[in-house]
Amino acid sequence: MSVTNTKERCLFSAPFDFLPDATLAAYRELMDVEFGEIWLPEELEKRPDITVWVPNPGQNFTVDDAILDRLPALKVISTPSTGRNHINELVCRERGIEVFSLQDDRPTLDSIAASSEWTFLLLMNALRRLDFAVNEVTEGRWRTREDMLRGTELSGLQVGIVGFGRNGSRMARYCAAFDATCATYDPYVDAPSVPSWPLDRIFADSDAVVVCCTLSPETHGMIGTDLLRSMKRNAVFVNTSRGEVVVEQELADIVRERPDLRVAVDVIVGEVTNTHDESPLLPLHREGKVVVSPHIAGATVESQSKAAIGALNALKRFFAAGATG
Repeated sequence: MSVTNTKERCLFSAPFDFLPDATLAAYRELMDVEFGEIWLPEELEKRPDITVWVPNPGQNFTVDDAILDRLPALKVISTPSTGRNHINELVCRERGIEVFSLQDDRPTLDSIAASSEWTFLLLMNALRRLDFAVNEVTEGRWRTREDMLRGTELSGLQVGIVGFGRNGSRMARYCAAFDATCATYDPYVDAPSVPSWPLDRIFADSDAVVVCCTLSPETHGMIGTDLLRSMKRNAVFVNTSRGEVVVEQELADIVRERPDLRVAVDVIVGEVTNTHDESPLLPLHREGKVVVSPHIAGATVESQSKAAIGALNALKRFFAAGATG
């Protein structure tokens, strides 16, 4: 579909330096585009002529009234991410601003494997502690603390997957390839390839629990003390969903209560409000009790390039609908 909207002006504030020339050209063919990464609200100067925004999913602020006041002509936001928790959608609706995400372009979204691969990497690291092993050599030691480095094989383990969408289904395939057995909790997905268990059984009977569900009012704070405390001895807990799915202080308390648990997360509470430094998991990370990565599961050249195209596809459909409706 070819659409030309020369009157539209787009702010593309997501990372872009690595994008293929063809992708940049496709944006410029559709509309006038200003490319420039924005991470903090003070970097977003008032732009009265911007009608289209492709925001940075990793930005340290929420798109709210104060932010939208700087873009008074804005018509549409197309975020190159699955999550929308960096956007106040209620405020956008009140202003008549359409919001799209990769959830609105399933073919593109389903082609992206980066988040699933990183989730699997965190699971394997929790079992084998590659980070510890590499640091031992950095610190000048060679198998002098092998007891600390002795890990667990994924083969033969029971893995519980919370959320059986794109990432959850990929995780099941990855784990099966390593001879692990999987079960899932997802009340909205029929997963005939793996058994469906209640959430409490996922936590109580799994050797590893991987959380990759969508953040919603229903899943917000879904995982807390009771579920975490029920986990098996030496179990693994991985979260690459959103930090808000877990009651974070309760997770931190359980880690101190249960040092046998192995926890790895790519997401923490407060990322979109720039208050993530207050997370109770960060002190535990610095103490080596949990592993925290800075929400980079989707940060590959391939995935972010595909995501940029997905955001563009949503914009094309939006403009085409306006032209015909």
